[in-house]
Amino acid sequence: MVCRRKALLAVLPGIVWALATGCGPSREQLSMAKAMSARVDLYPSYQESARFLQKYLAKCDKDYVMWSMDYVSLCLMSGNYDQARRELHRCYKDITTRQDTDKEKAAALSNESMKIFKGEPFERAMVCTYLGLMHYLSGDYNNARIFFARANLEDATTADNMKNFRDDFPLAHYWLGRAFMRLGQNDNARIAYKKAGQRIPRKGQDKETRAIEKRQNKLRKKRMGLEQKSYKQAISDKESAEGVVDISASPAIDQMPSLLPPAKQLIDRDNLPLPPASSLAEFLAPDYQQQVNLILMIEIGSAPIKFLVGESGERDKIVRSAYEERKILVYLDGQQVGRAFAMLDMFHQADTRGSGEKDRAQVGKGVAKAVLKRLPYVGYVAAYWDVRADHRYWHLLPGEVHVFAAKVKPGLYTVDLRCFDSNGYLLPRYNLTKHHMPVREDQDNIFLLHTKYDADNTFVGEVR
Repeated sequence: MVCRRKALLAVLPGIVWALATGCGPSREQLSMAKAMSARVDLYPSYQESARFLQKYLAKCDKDYVMWSMDYVSLCLMSGNYDQARRELHRCYKDITTRQDTDKEKAAALSNESMKIFKGEPFERAMVCTYLGLMHYLSGDYNNARIFFARANLEDATTADNMKNFRDDFPLAHYWLGRAFMRLGQNDNARIAYKKAGQRIPRKGQDKETRAIEKRQNKLRKKRMGLEQKSYKQAISDKESAEGVVDISASPAIDQMPSLLPPAKQLIDRDNLPLPPASSLAEFLAPDYQQQVNLILMIEIGSAPIKFLVGESGERDKIVRSAYEERKILVYLDGQQVGRAFAMLDMFHQADTRGSGEKDRAQVGKGVAKAVLKRLPYVGYVAAYWDVRADHRYWHLLPGEVHVFAAKVKPGLYTVDLRCFDSNGYLLPRYNLTKHHMPVREDQDNIFLLHTKYDADNTFVGEVR
């Protein structure tokens, strides 16, 4: 029952999108719903969804960048990094060079979605961050440095009310530090790591955190009761089941075992050349980063959601999407080796974009339409004036990005991720296991992972 409910919730956003465009979903709409739900779908078809989006990319219309962003996410989740890199370059070129003054003028007077979509600042920053990562993986550290630096510039809002958040894209700062380090620019690396560790709270952040903790505490208690009920039903004489396990317990992160049964114990914490970092400050210390050879970039949750608000939809609003994972504990070959550190909160970046001239113009259009609608003679015509804001967004972005790094001996490892809610309690159905992950000598071994509900019980085909 719990699984079926979660499966429905996973694809619900895509189904709603499909139904909203007609009286019943067509095959095209169902394919789009599948693609837009790929990050949380219990049974994703990354390659199939990527191929589906290719016809939207081929149009190269005003929505090209939006489709390109989602296509890149599908490629990255399926491990098709070569195609992701090629598409990222095309997307970046479109963002930086493509102009259409006629569409810009039309959007200024009418629906803002008429103009060429180039993404929000944090979305453009992620395009550059992914591009930098692709170059870093290929050993092109100078171009990696350029794109990581560009990511910080893209996210640097010009809004005066958010001037304190103009240089706070920590994930790009972290990778910029690694690129500088590879280029032998250790002083610049130290500055980048320092910036990666800065956390400036935004207005309302504490209130939001408390609300999330309260909600997740209620969900945990309800979940534990349902899991216990399911377990008792499974072992009853009437409906017996083999191999069933009680997962109703939800231990705190500090109560987790040092070994997962059955642990291979191929590594020993005492014999690790470099003990895992126990704090963010230790993690970002240049001396620590200089020595690590295994880096896990872990994407959790799903993208912030953008929608229209106001009497005529003249303004857009971005809210955090609902996801359970908030903290990550890492095991190698069954042995606990430390926590991953939160390096990017996508909603924080969205919520600190600020407001500028465009937003004021949209409010002005909304006020003008509201006034004209109430006037005789012109009211009927004004009702058809489309002043909606731009509600396009990158659907398949993660909600957060966490990073784990350590130095381990070369070899093949099984990586186990254990996920926890905001209160630090285990989410037993969010385990993620990756087998035979190679750590090679004298190089950075970087893996891009993403968590989701029931990940260990799904099969993903067509990964090339």
